Amino acid sequence: MTKRQRCENCTRPLPLCYCARLPNIVNHWPVHIIQHPSESRHALGTARIAHLGLSEATLTSYPIAPEDLETLTSQRIALIYPGDHSEPLEQLQGSSPRRLVFIDATWRKSKRMLLESSFLGQLPRYTLPVTAPSRYRIRKEPSDQSLSTLEAIVSALGILENDDKRYLPLLEVMDTLIAQQTSRMPPEVLRENYSQDKKV
Repeated sequence: MTKRQRCENCTRPLPLCYCARLPNIVNHWPVHIIQHPSESRHALGTARIAHLGLSEATLTSYPIAPEDLETLTSQRIALIYPGDHSEPLEQLQGSSPRRLVFIDATWRKSKRMLLESSFLGQLPRYTLPVTAPSRYRIRKEPSDQSLSTLEAIVSALGILENDDKRYLPLLEVMDTLIAQQTSRMPPEVLRENYSQDKKV
């Protein structure tokens, strides 16, 4: 069977390429996404949208390569990750921009990454405020408050740069990605697994 041709930029099959929809947004707080290898192969991952749509965004694979670790350790960093030991992100409002680190992985794998990596485990952590339920309904999450990587990035930048609308075009690209996927699903599968009313 002939493999479908893929876009070299967004890695989606050419008929589903979203590159023409991508905004080019200048972000003042730089973003660094550390991606679990399994996420790089996931057709519905959102980290690449942030990487391609933001002027200051880096996407690297886990385990963290020595050269990436050297770059990160030379900068002021804030890990955006929920938990009992995380401070409210609003505490950073008004401060000088620092590099925001996001882990792109399932919740189970992200917790393992924090345990395995002494670097990640020692970073100061900040948590996002409670938000509306995630728009990313195509993958199951632990709770309605769980956000995709892209949603977390958009939320964090909106808070720190005092502009909650500036980064919304990135979410519109994600919405298109989800619509493309769900449009090819049988109606009964869509209702059972991805209804907005379904409890996750």
